[in-house]
Amino acid sequence: MGQQTQGAAEALFAAWERWDLDTIATLVAEDAVDERPQSGERFIGRTNIMGMYQQVPGPPRITWRSVRGGPTVWVSEGVVEYGEGPVHIVGVVELQGAQVVAARYYFADAFDPPAERARWASA
Repeated sequence: MGQQTQGAAEALFAAWERWDLDTIATLVAEDAVDERPQSGERFIGRTNIMGMYQQVPGPPRITWRSVRGGPTVWVSEGVVEYGEGPVHIVGVVELQGAQVVAARYYFADAFDPPAERARWASA
């Protein structure tokens, strides 16, 4: 199961980078749940999830810095660009076999660090 879920997780996040909704749809389970905790949105079922993604303006550009986890829960960190500056994104997906059954995506705007922390930070 570990190899199957790892392959599906890697395929999912790679498809996000290409904004390949056809591939993403094949990886989302019929009864999956996709959530955005910051906006309180919850999409239940492949039809609703993919309907929501088809309405996203863009397409956005997503670059994942890492994909790690397993055997069933995978986390990816990256940056998404909607044309208004970069937004940091963390995706947490739960897979059963080769299908996403649950996903949560967290978004955070970039910000300048406080000057008083500069002496402890690495360049």
